[in-house]
Amino acid sequence: MHLAEQINRVIRRVTSTGERHTIVVEQEFPVAAGELWAACTEAGRLARWFEPVTGDLRPGGRYRLTGSGTEGTIERCEPPARLAITWEYGGDVSHVALTLTPAPAGAGTVLRLEHTAADSDYWRDYGPAAGGAGWDESLLALSLHLAGDPRSGPAEMAELATTDEGREFARHSVAAWQAAHVEAGADRATAQAAATRTLEFYSAG
Repeated sequence: MHLAEQINRVIRRVTSTGERHTIVVEQEFPVAAGELWAACTEAGRLARWFEPVTGDLRPGGRYRLTGSGTEGTIERCEPPARLAITWEYGGDVSHVALTLTPAPAGAGTVLRLEHTAADSDYWRDYGPAAGGAGWDESLLALSLHLAGDPRSGPAEMAELATTDEGREFARHSVAAWQAAHVEAGADRATAQAAATRTLEFYSAG
């Protein structure tokens, strides 16, 4: 799979209330809900495309992603359809909700992820692409994992990001989030400035 092809497989939306912002990604995967749920919730599977996870992985339990240090509480878990967690990093607390539904046609499953955070200077500086580009990378890794592509591993994805193809993917991702930001009502100049800062951040990393 050419990485840029993944960009058009994802639907991106942004909603803002002034006090809170939500980024939404949706993608259809050609697998049954049970398989997609396992890939997104089982520790052994997550380590192969997302991050290693430890903790009490049940409703009310605490989890920790050992790569980034992100942690949180599992607020809701209804296999194989719904998962809700807090997302705690650097003193900030946001909320992630994952929903799996049958695809409109065929035997696939639609993954929808919503990430909601309070308004902040970080959002005003970087906009939705800061978090959105990260979720784009995750959906790319998940797609590769489900296809049996060894590039899905965390180390392999980090290396991939340094290649020309990886940098092209990041540019397309940030541009797509800039468009979603404008569609949500953001001023074009503001959205472009935020996207530029985000791309510079990812390029420096």
